Amino acid sequence: MAAEVLPSARWQYCGAPDGSQRAVLVQFSNGKLQSPGNMRFTLYENKDSTNPRKRNQRILAAETDRLSYVGNNFGTGALKCNTLCRHFVGILNKTSGQMEVYDAELFNMQPLFSDDSLYLPPCYDDATKPEDVYKFEDLLSPAEYEALQSPSEAFRNVTSEEILKMIEENSHCTFVIEALKSLPSDVESRDRQARCIWFLDTLIKFRSQRVVKRKSALGPGVPHIINTKLLKHFTCLTYNNGRLRNLISDSMKAKITAYVIILALHIHDFQIDLTMLQGDLKLREKRMMEIAKAMRLKISKRRVSVAAGSEEDHKLGTLSLPLPPAQTSDRLAKRRKIT
Repeated sequence: MAAEVLPSARWQYCGAPDGSQRAVLVQFSNGKLQSPGNMRFTLYENKDSTNPRKRNQRILAAETDRLSYVGNNFGTGALKCNTLCRHFVGILNKTSGQMEVYDAELFNMQPLFSDDSLYLPPCYDDATKPEDVYKFEDLLSPAEYEALQSPSEAFRNVTSEEILKMIEENSHCTFVIEALKSLPSDVESRDRQARCIWFLDTLIKFRSQRVVKRKSALGPGVPHIINTKLLKHFTCLTYNNGRLRNLISDSMKAKITAYVIILALHIHDFQIDLTMLQGDLKLREKRMMEIAKAMRLKISKRRVSVAAGSEEDHKLGTLSLPLPPAQTSDRLAKRRKIT
């Protein structure tokens, strides 16, 4: 069979498809789209065309039969690459060799929960190892990880007596206490675990707040780069009596919960006690399971020993391959309208 021969290819820049709105490209934070034909998309534009900061704001909503998504080109959910790069989409006429090139904009689509959006770190569902599904570098940059060396020293060198004192004073959550009890003896592994446990403990304490002072989110012991990360990635800027403040909204609390779960998975070889974390985060079981399933964890049960020699059922979350499909609450499965 003779190979297909195209005329000399040439391209023509056409700007925005409709003269004002760039073409929309999407990616999904919790995996790859399997059935594009089942998606329904709606693009919302800001009606304030006079305000230069608002007139280009867009919200893209998407729905399947069981899950809804939302993405935006502004605020905490926007992709930084939209301001640093230019994106294009091309339409090739194979007969003429003409490539029409249009301006495009990338939207990161997040699963939409019952009352808020959950911003997940990127999920690499083509990973060949559990540790690559949610990559550690998406939780902490090298500079942020390096900054944890000093504040995590107390955890790294913790003694049995100090752990008992933590329990008596109720100064740390159950997950942190149990993780400190099982720190590895290998120096390098112990150092990594101590840094991760310290950051997880910090996230849980940060999540318990509602309004955060900008200068010092958790006190003088928190490195500046970590303090900045907490404020930038886990709070919403709001105005109150003419003053700007950092608010940990319900959606930000859900985001912190997702990061805590992923960090715990990296600490505990990708199987964690969700019931224990649920208590530490003061969440309802339904909400915890909702988030865990959206994060593609496999849920199981196990009897665990508790105080006074009794036992109770705990839910376990395991990150293993192949990943199960993402799930969410029954209410969203009814294709709730986004308004």
